[in-house]
Amino acid sequence: MSSEAPEQLIRRRLKEGADLRLSLVKSSTEQIGAAALTLERCLLNGNKVLLVGNGGSAADAQHFAAELVGRFRRERDPLPAIALTTDTSVLTAIGNDYDFARIFARQVRALARPGDVVVAMSTSGRSPNVIAAVRAARAAGATTVALTGAGGGELAPAVDLAIVVPSNDTAIVQEAHIAVIHILCELVESSVPPVPGQPTLAPTEAGAVPWSDLLPLREEWRRDGKTVVWTNGCFELLHVGHLHGLEQAKRLGDVLIVGVNSDESVRALKGEGRPIIPLEERMRMLAALDVTDFVVAFDGTTPERPIADLKPDVHVKGEDYAPPSGKPMPERSVVESYGGRVEFVRLLPGHSTSDVIRRMGAGSSG
Repeated sequence: MSSEAPEQLIRRRLKEGADLRLSLVKSSTEQIGAAALTLERCLLNGNKVLLVGNGGSAADAQHFAAELVGRFRRERDPLPAIALTTDTSVLTAIGNDYDFARIFARQVRALARPGDVVVAMSTSGRSPNVIAAVRAARAAGATTVALTGAGGGELAPAVDLAIVVPSNDTAIVQEAHIAVIHILCELVESSVPPVPGQPTLAPTEAGAVPWSDLLPLREEWRRDGKTVVWTNGCFELLHVGHLHGLEQAKRLGDVLIVGVNSDESVRALKGEGRPIIPLEERMRMLAALDVTDFVVAFDGTTPERPIADLKPDVHVKGEDYAPPSGKPMPERSVVESYGGRVEFVRLLPGHSTSDVIRRMGAGSSG
């Protein structure tokens, strides 16, 4: 029994794990980046990822597959990944009829095709069934990637690309593997197009947060009693008139979320040749303003869908939408249906986007 006090053990173990992960910055940054690129090419080309491992590494294989088939940080299409550790009938049949060392290799022979990637995990690098799976994968024309430790064992030299955690301690090697898996998932996910029509967020002072994480944040803000304000527009040419409106909107609550019409919806509203500035650049400019908390894109010409999902407390429009003679505002009924309110803010005279475009045209013709 250890004579070490519990508090000392906790601190030591946390420090050991942190130090090991930091060591990967020097030893494995290049390999992790190469592995992410390998997985991206595989998945974007319509191939699949197969994952193998024993014990804790089996759990890691399932974890990895779940993040790819489900989602990691943002909404996107599911990615094909299969953990070959989960089908007990297959595992026990192969183990009983053949040998435990063949439980993964036979599945790889059945499932792997050229262009696929087989990810093999073994903290020791010596697991016979994992090494056999790698050999079967290479014979099938699949690319092989290993996550291992303890110098890599026999596994590291047997694969196309190895990420070797420099430790013999199984527990903290597994901790490092989880960190690497999360990094790989984030890199892979960033290369995959978002679901068509799914709102996306631009980085702001609050950080880059996927739309799928915004709704849980909305619940947190509600519990904390914060007032959420929504406003939206095309924001084709960001100008002081926009800033004037956003500053007024921000004063109406605690969190300001700015919706931006997608390129397609701007074109539907304003005709061919618009928008003047593409969506990504419009979102980046808005996100750079101190007054904005989050910036989200939406596909419709009007924002009923994101408003219905987010349920902001306050929906802000310019005074040109104010009744009784203002422009139509179909989303008003959505806001009022859940008890939200619509507020109208003053416009800065002579500072609409049309005014700016007209002045630019007059300047160029002179």
